[in-house]
Amino acid sequence: MRHRWIVGLAAVAALLATAGERAAAAEKIKLHIVQGGGHNWKKHFPILAEVLEKTGDFEITMSADLDELKAENIAKYDAVLIYGSGNNFKSPEQEKGLCDFVRNGGAFVGVHSATDAFKRSDPYWEMVGGRFAGHGGGKFQVVILDHEHVITKPMADFEIQDETYRHRYHPESEKLLHHLIRCNRGKEQQSMAWVRPYGKGRMFYTSLGHGTPAWKNPAFQRLVVRGLYWAVGREPKDPPPAK
Repeated sequence: MRHRWIVGLAAVAALLATAGERAAAAEKIKLHIVQGGGHNWKKHFPILAEVLEKTGDFEITMSADLDELKAENIAKYDAVLIYGSGNNFKSPEQEKGLCDFVRNGGAFVGVHSATDAFKRSDPYWEMVGGRFAGHGGGKFQVVILDHEHVITKPMADFEIQDETYRHRYHPESEKLLHHLIRCNRGKEQQSMAWVRPYGKGRMFYTSLGHGTPAWKNPAFQRLVVRGLYWAVGREPKDPPPAK
């Protein structure tokens, strides 16, 4: 009898361990990255994907098919990330699917030229908050504006080689944007990242990320990773240090 009891406990423990593994897998953040458009996304997305995979918290898919933004497809994700410039929605269902996804509790993360994409869409502009209006570039200092926000609280000012995007803010969104960092490059002192609630969801955007030097910059990676965690409603964490 005692032997059977021990075997029974072992079986229960194995079942619990399996259930725990399934629960852990189910808790992974399902991130969809939209491919396509301008800028070298083919080279830069793998850099970010490698950083995110090392956290063990993300399940990443990538596709250039904008139909993935339709309601019936986007529902399987927790967050959507956009980077490439110049894309435009090919149907009202794609536009509505993305905006409703965030409005109903999903997460949107925009990097750099996300504000230079979908420029025919007013709902997209209103959601992101800004639209590309020009840029400078070079090596410059990034200054932390909000030292209390959970994304930037542990971060210090840093230097980066990048473009200095300027934006025209959507009139319905401008007062809702919470700015986190700014550039410090002579007369260029504009915001370089902001967040906002969007319905039940969250939107994080940074204008950093033009070229490879920026994508390989540890401070840039840290900002984007922490922004992703925040956007999906999790406590922001730093990416594992590079070996």
